[in-house]
Amino acid sequence: MKYSKKLNGYWEEGYHYYFEIRNNMFTLRDAGKRVVFTTKIEYDARALERGERTELHIGETALAKNYKGEPMWYITGMWYENDTIHMDTHYTITGDSSYDLHRVDHDPFYNYLILDKKYLPKLKGDWIEWRKDGKRTAVLSFKGDRVSYKYDGSELSSAKIHVIAYRSSPDVVFINDADLTVSGVMMFSRLDIKPDMITGYEMVCDADMPLSVFARADMIDKIPIPAEATRPIRNTMEYDPEMRATAEN
Repeated sequence: MKYSKKLNGYWEEGYHYYFEIRNNMFTLRDAGKRVVFTTKIEYDARALERGERTELHIGETALAKNYKGEPMWYITGMWYENDTIHMDTHYTITGDSSYDLHRVDHDPFYNYLILDKKYLPKLKGDWIEWRKDGKRTAVLSFKGDRVSYKYDGSELSSAKIHVIAYRSSPDVVFINDADLTVSGVMMFSRLDIKPDMITGYEMVCDADMPLSVFARADMIDKIPIPAEATRPIRNTMEYDPEMRATAEN
């Protein structure tokens, strides 16, 4: 016996790590559900089936490396016991840590509801960005499972997307990159789907941006514009006495 069905499937620790085991292959994901590595796994399947503590040996152990390519965060031990996978790690800065992972009946992205079939047909076509100066030159354009951001007819960015909601908040629907380990889509931290509009904040490293609002051409002058869309851009690198006074109060 090479493998045990007791290990095949998905394992979760609750936040920091996610495992997937399929026969002799082992995949580890981090807290952001990004794949850290996929490698081979070996163990004594007969001992595991007998209920004994069983050491798990994986081909890769480095969780992070320094600029020289040397492991600075790595797995020091892993074993199965009492329906739990135990993992010990060592980080050269903070020392040793231990994690317990339990088998689950779903993949790491279970908390997302994929709503593509319901919403992608409704999004098809162009959505014009509302601007205080009245210009109508920026557009979100949807085609199939892709969105592009165009300005003056030129495509500045594009991405493959999913329309999703969290199981805990199924009524809050938003557009995200198709890669669910990525937060946001194109230059937006998130694009929320609202009645008659799409809204989102553009990510700019040194500025607090107003809310971006997009609507169909026949609705752009009819929708109620949220107050957050009318405020000016704030440079976060400059001293703002009003912001300081608000924080102090």
